[in-house]
This record gives sequence, C-alpha cells and structure tokens, in this order.
Amino acid sequence: MKYLLFTISFVFIGFSSCKNEYKPDLTTVKEFSTIENLFKKQNDTVYVINFWATTCPPCLKEMPLFEEASKKHINDKFQVYLVNIDEKGRREKHIVPFLKKLKINNKVFALIDEDMSSWTAKVNPEWYGALPYTVIYKGKNKKYFFGAFKGEDELEKEIQSFLKL
Repeated sequence: MKYLLFTISFVFIGFSSCKNEYKPDLTTVKEFSTIENLFKKQNDTVYVINFWATTCPPCLKEMPLFEEASKKHINDKFQVYLVNIDEKGRREKHIVPFLKKLKINNKVFALIDEDMSSWTAKVNPEWYGALPYTVIYKGKNKKYFFGAFKGEDELEKEIQSFLKL
C-alpha cells in the first residue's frame, strides 16, 4: 500500500510540474491595425515598444535588456511590448523556443502583416523597417531608436527621462 501511495504521489508531482512549464505571452497578429492602439495611449505610463526578429542578431542580443527593465520597473507605471516581425512560418520553430530560452515575460506580438511599408509609416514615417527599432513614449512625448541599445545603462537612461516627465 505504501508503495502504491508513493507511486501515485510521484505521478501526481510529475503532472503538477508539467502545468508550471514556462509559456510565453505570445499573440499572433495578422494586421498592424490590431496593435496600432499600443502607440496611442494617452496616460501616465511609460511604454517601450520594440520591433525585433529572430534573424536579427542585434535584436536577440538586446532582448534581455527589455526583460530586465520590466523587472526593475515593476512598481512604476511602465510597460514593455515586444513586436516580432518574423515570417509567418517561424513562430513554433524559432520565436517560441527563443522566448522560452530567455523566459521572456513581456507581452509579445507576432506581427505577420506583410504590408510593412504601410505600417512602419504609421509607427514613424522616417522608419524604413530596419531592425531593431524601439519606440519609447509617455502621453504625447515620443522618442524613436534605430538600432540596438548598447547596454542596460543606455536603455535605463532613456526610461528614466520618460519616468520623470
């Protein structure tokens, strides 16, 4: 009887640990218009929106910076959104494993809108689609960043400037 209870307990613990498996907060978006409102929030929260792809080494290198910023500013009015623009078929084989590897907890959108020239102009008319690309804003104050942040200090400096507004 003890052996049976031990076996049942072991199986139950095994199934319980499967339920706790990390799962990224990833939503596939077919049209930019679905997430366009992320760029128009008029409140006192600082928003960081980063465009990235798994085929972009600088994007992958800076990804942990956004995760650390979210942890550091958990008690501030601060939100990070990560917008992946990989091709449609890369979600399960490339995007999800990368997010799992880094245990990314920020909200991630997999944008598969192929009309890139249309929606990049809505983000910033001067953006031609090069990655990585980041928008930081609070209310009507916006700043655009072409290329990767070189380190946590550089990103933190920009975040602080918006938190103080």
